[in-house]
Amino acid sequence: MKKMAGFIGLAFLQLMVACSSMAPWETRQWQPTAVTDFKSVAGKWDGLLTSNDPRVLNYDRATLVIEDTGACESVITRTRTRVQGMSVDYGVTDVFAEKGKLVLTDGKLSTKFEKGGQLTAQLHVDPATSERMLKAQGKNSKGFTYSADLKRTGDSASAK
Repeated sequence: MKKMAGFIGLAFLQLMVACSSMAPWETRQWQPTAVTDFKSVAGKWDGLLTSNDPRVLNYDRATLVIEDTGACESVITRTRTRVQGMSVDYGVTDVFAEKGKLVLTDGKLSTKFEKGGQLTAQLHVDPATSERMLKAQGKNSKGFTYSADLKRTGDSASAK
C-alpha cells in the first residue's frame, strides 16, 4: 500500500512540474501578425466559442478548416454534458456548418459564408514559443456575434 501511495505521489509531482513548465494559454504574449498567403494558415483550427446569442453554451466548439486556395469551412458543434455517477459524456446535440472563400485584406482573413454568416480572423503569434492562434470574430445571418481563439490542431481535413 505504501508503494502504491509513493507511486501516485511521484506521478502527481511529475505532472505538476510538467504543467508548471509551460506558460498558460491565457498568459502568453500574443502579437498580431499579418497573414501573407492562405498556405501559411492552411489547416484545421479549433477553439471554444463565445457569443451574445443566448442559445450558445460556454462549451460550444468552433472549427475552421482553411485550404491552400482560401476555401474554408466553419463548423459550430453544440454539445451537452451529462454526468452519471463517475461517468461524464459530451454528446453532440447539433452541428452548424457553412462553407466560404476567404479574402486576404491588410494581413487579415475574412469571408461571407454561403448561409449569410461573416467571419474576420487575425493571426497572432507568441514570440517566446512561436505558437500561433487565430482570433476570429463573426456574425451570423440573424445578427448575433461570435468570437473564438482558434488553435491549429491539424492539416486540412473535413471540419466535421
